[in-house]
Amino acid sequence: MDAEHIRQLLGANIRQLREALGYSQEALAEMTGLNRSYIGSVERSEHNAGIENISRLARALNVPVSRLFQEPREAAKNPGEPPPAQPPVEIRSVVVRAGQFEALLEQCYERTPRPDLVMEYLGRCGVRFVD
Repeated sequence: MDAEHIRQLLGANIRQLREALGYSQEALAEMTGLNRSYIGSVERSEHNAGIENISRLARALNVPVSRLFQEPREAAKNPGEPPPAQPPVEIRSVVVRAGQFEALLEQCYERTPRPDLVMEYLGRCGVRFVD
């Protein structure tokens, strides 16, 4: 397997897993601390991703690093791949009043310029917002 094939495989798997979870490139970038254009370039196999960034991506996509390098046939054999859209069983749902959450976001707005992405991520982690 040559380096170009590995880059293509990595990019295709990241895109497939990201889309299966319903994440935009921007949302994945926020979760990993990486730049959206960097994620796009990795998905298009235009960029060599470092191991630290690969680890961040795997963690955000909730898969082992090895899954990012699996051939499509191998990935199809694994019954748990891609990961389900539902949060893992060990995550408990937490009910948060929307007004309370908005107040918390206002307190940390300097560090969180995209509250919509924070709310999307927390929703995927099992947080339920109520009025």
